[in-house]
Amino acid sequence: MFKMLPFFADLRKWGRMPMKNFVQQFKNSLLCEAWQQFWPSEFSTMAALMTMAWLHQKTAGYIIGGSMELSRAIEKRYLGLGGEIRYKSRVTRILVENDRAVGIKLADGSERRADYVISAADGHATIFDMLDVKYVSEKIRRYYEELPIFSPLIYIGLGVNRSFEDVPQMVSGLIFQLDKPVAIGGEERKWLGVRIHNFDPSLAPLGKTVLTVMIDSNYPYWELLRKDMARYKSEKEQIADTVVTLLGKRFPGLAAQVEMCDIATTMTFHRYTGNWQGSYEGWLITPETMMLRMSKTLPGLDSFYMIGQWVQPGGGLPSGAMTGRHVIQIFCKCDNKPFVTMLP
Repeated sequence: MFKMLPFFADLRKWGRMPMKNFVQQFKNSLLCEAWQQFWPSEFSTMAALMTMAWLHQKTAGYIIGGSMELSRAIEKRYLGLGGEIRYKSRVTRILVENDRAVGIKLADGSERRADYVISAADGHATIFDMLDVKYVSEKIRRYYEELPIFSPLIYIGLGVNRSFEDVPQMVSGLIFQLDKPVAIGGEERKWLGVRIHNFDPSLAPLGKTVLTVMIDSNYPYWELLRKDMARYKSEKEQIADTVVTLLGKRFPGLAAQVEMCDIATTMTFHRYTGNWQGSYEGWLITPETMMLRMSKTLPGLDSFYMIGQWVQPGGGLPSGAMTGRHVIQIFCKCDNKPFVTMLP
């Protein structure tokens, strides 16, 4: 903190400025518009600068193998400590006795008792469904009523019989302006972004590449559409065809090289993860939430902790590991045990 003192004025300045204000300082209109495709308009400028600083200092990066490798690393550590993992076991209720969390109830009706319960699940489902809204303060209610979240996504994955050796390896992907606006998911689009995963050889066979496209979308639009499964599936297929066609204009011959196509909507995210409104990354980092510190406990409930992207603005997979680590440190301190970061 002492080293940061000379920069506090700058941190205060940029921390208070949303991205929509920052981009107006660009004199080039194309650069101004392109920059807005990278960051949400309400995103904190300070958070964007911090991200670029991490990359410049090479203290942030992409894990070869993607998010699964990070999850597997946590799994390996936990199993190595004697833990047990039960996958495909959806939790429907958190068991509480005398205002103390004592276990969980699964969708199959079975129960698991515990000294402590830690929820890394969706925050809204945890508080308002699994706990029946019994342990919530006005502050927590306002979080879910007022705080902005990362927009839910339409996520298209393509397996392409092409190496893309002529395209520079860019983890963040590239964004290009369309010849003319195109309707995708009920909204007009002028730009399209694509990640070409030629930087990760583990994702596809030799000579082939995975492409992913993420498009901000609208949860109510898809929620209504999914009530008619025929229309829902038709819309997904149309979007996939449209995206392949648009990418084909940037990479001629692409359409004939696509060997796999998978598309997830906001409803897919919600159905598989339970994430509130299908948000893939929880609370948005804004000037108002930049320094917000959310409690990992709920008022009136003992032996219970929450971790993950709903107690950490900015969210993402790393927040699960980081906030989980914090809770284990709390346990170690309460039990007067040293917190060991590595296995002996």
